[in-house]
Amino acid sequence: MKNNIFIRILLAAALLIVAAPVIASAQIYNRYDYDRSDRRDVRDVRDAIAQLDNASARLQNDLNYGNERRVLGGLLSFRTVDNDAIAEVRDFRRAVRDLRSSSRGGSALERSVDEARTVLAQGVQLDRYLRLRTGRTNVDADLADIRSNLHRIADAYGLSVPY
Repeated sequence: MKNNIFIRILLAAALLIVAAPVIASAQIYNRYDYDRSDRRDVRDVRDAIAQLDNASARLQNDLNYGNERRVLGGLLSFRTVDNDAIAEVRDFRRAVRDLRSSSRGGSALERSVDEARTVLAQGVQLDRYLRLRTGRTNVDADLADIRSNLHRIADAYGLSVPY
């Protein structure tokens, strides 16, 4: 009898432990309810530019690591680094930094339309250059992150991504 009550108490405690995070995650949180739409656009652009810079830095590090090829049963290994791809990423990062400085952190969108076009063009060029060259999952994940942030910037500026 004592075991039966103890098992029920443990089962009820386990259900409460599982139910609390599920109920908490079902709550809707929208940080933009109280803001005007232009502040939301500024935050979106600022976040997208920062994420573009971070993703391009990760991509540059992934490309610096290079591809490693092992021969003779793993006794010898050769690493190849694509310097042209690293130069493409470096140019893209420079364009993203120019966009960040000219948009003043996303608050002056009308002054930085040309830089946004440059970032979009170089981002598409970088994506086309690296899409089929590496075949590594971490590079593909960085490129997907860059693509999504390019679309966010294009939407904020009212431009289209030339894919």
